[in-house]
Amino acid sequence: MEIWVIILIVVAVVAFLSAILAIGNFSYDRFLAMYNKMFQTPAQAHKTIIEYINEQNYSHFDGKLKIARTKKIAGDGYSHKNKVLILTDKTLSSNSAGAFAIVAHELGHAEQDFASKKFVVLGVFHKIGWVLGKLFLPAIIAAIVLLFFPQYLVWAIVCGSVAAAIFVFAVVVKCVTISLEKDASKRAIKNLNKFLPNSVMKDVKKFLNSARLTYWSDLVRLLFGWSGLVRKTKMFK
Repeated sequence: MEIWVIILIVVAVVAFLSAILAIGNFSYDRFLAMYNKMFQTPAQAHKTIIEYINEQNYSHFDGKLKIARTKKIAGDGYSHKNKVLILTDKTLSSNSAGAFAIVAHELGHAEQDFASKKFVVLGVFHKIGWVLGKLFLPAIIAAIVLLFFPQYLVWAIVCGSVAAAIFVFAVVVKCVTISLEKDASKRAIKNLNKFLPNSVMKDVKKFLNSARLTYWSDLVRLLFGWSGLVRKTKMFK
């Protein structure tokens, strides 16, 4: 193999890893910057955020969707357990492009919950993961210790396999989460396209993409957290 081919491969690998690590380390900061910018961008909608929520609630959920407030910064979300749309005071009091994007995205999760079992399955995965996550480190420690005792080699392999299976399950859960986040954003964009101008929708799409990147960042942190090159994350979050 010629030297220039080797150099090209090395450069490509380094560039790829740099991009991956950048996602792992800086996605949330980028999202917060976009978050603040979008809340300063007028939505130019013919309705208020409250009117939009009520309209969607009665047209898609028969008024069964509950609304709750949170003071957590960027703490907007959807709770499957109580069928509750959780929104910050900042979101509820704003008619900005950011507020409409966030509400539409969380309404997308509500639609997922009402229309299919995917959201329910993810919730079950997280509950299983909460238990398995507590077994991960003990399984690794047990595998390492047992390697020093040849007569227990089989048990060392079993413990190592258990740890590996838990890790793979964590990766699967995060991939499922990313898929649901992407789908919720698609639903949001489709809904907002009906009444927000194209100039605003361009920013909305960038904002939702930056939000989804934070979930990719979480996956990157899980995969490379051991290296010390990215901040660590919880296996099941």
